[in-house]
Amino acid sequence: IMSTLFGGAKEEGPSLTESIFGPSNAASSSASDLFVKSTQSSSPVRHKRPRTRSSSSEGVTEQKVQKGREESRDETLRRRRLQSQGEVVDQLTISLEDYGSSGSSGGYEELYADVRGLMKHHGLVILRGALSEVDVTRIENIADVTRSQVCELLDKRKIPYNSPINNTKTFTFRELAVRCQGRMDVRYEDDCDDDDATTDNEVKKEKLPNLSLIESLAASVLHGAEPPGLVYSGWIFSFPGSADQPWHQDGGPLFETGTDSLPSYALNVFCGLHETQLLELGPTEFIVGSHRMEPDAAMEEVGDAVSAVLGRGDILLYDYRVCHRGTSNFS
Repeated sequence: IMSTLFGGAKEEGPSLTESIFGPSNAASSSASDLFVKSTQSSSPVRHKRPRTRSSSSEGVTEQKVQKGREESRDETLRRRRLQSQGEVVDQLTISLEDYGSSGSSGGYEELYADVRGLMKHHGLVILRGALSEVDVTRIENIADVTRSQVCELLDKRKIPYNSPINNTKTFTFRELAVRCQGRMDVRYEDDCDDDDATTDNEVKKEKLPNLSLIESLAASVLHGAEPPGLVYSGWIFSFPGSADQPWHQDGGPLFETGTDSLPSYALNVFCGLHETQLLELGPTEFIVGSHRMEPDAAMEEVGDAVSAVLGRGDILLYDYRVCHRGTSNFS
């Protein structure tokens, strides 16, 4: 997970164990130590069953979907709008308000069952209205502080993170990684009590809300002998002018054959924080059902991709094996 989320094996720049805030006791930690710390985070922005794999197992490489001239901005937005509508998107979209108001004493058992079914068939689910405004505002406030402090430090060290793609190098720090133009993954670490992992200048450690519904949904989908573990949580910042990601899977199948009928072994959860310009901001595109396909076969379905447009308080759950990409930010 660390080698793929925070860059490939050949990336240039600081190592994952180096802190953007400069030398500290935490900067000497090993990658395995950092991995253990990330499992203790309370924000299920990315909720995965722990698994060890090398970066070479990342299954899908970038391919050109359209040959010839590039799409104009208006053409791209029109395509995103069409991809966010239609029968398939309607099938994989549900609303929390349709399941009553109580999640206690098994009150959401029908919801859990529907999410399991949609995840098995489509590989992703959009759940409207999953987070309260109080929780979204709290997450948003912490995200704003984090983004401001991280960008200030990168600017101070003259490290480009939103330059043209040929001038933007992949780089990784203990707290963040940039893998393509204008797109930044920043780790959230709930280690306020760990004195060895803090410095005077480190990002302010505020607690994220307890998102128990997401934890329950993850446990329902990843049903196994033991409860699933949270191995990473953080922010995805896509700045204005960011580039499209390559199509990729976050993880391949566990076995070489017979995996098309296996349930999810890991999943990601995105939490929507915006309420306007949703198409312009760059929704993530998905190839529905690709968690049950070979990578080459999945890439043949790019023309039927859907755009998962998340409003404020919506969440998206998707199987770790689903082919997807983040898209450019036109805002």
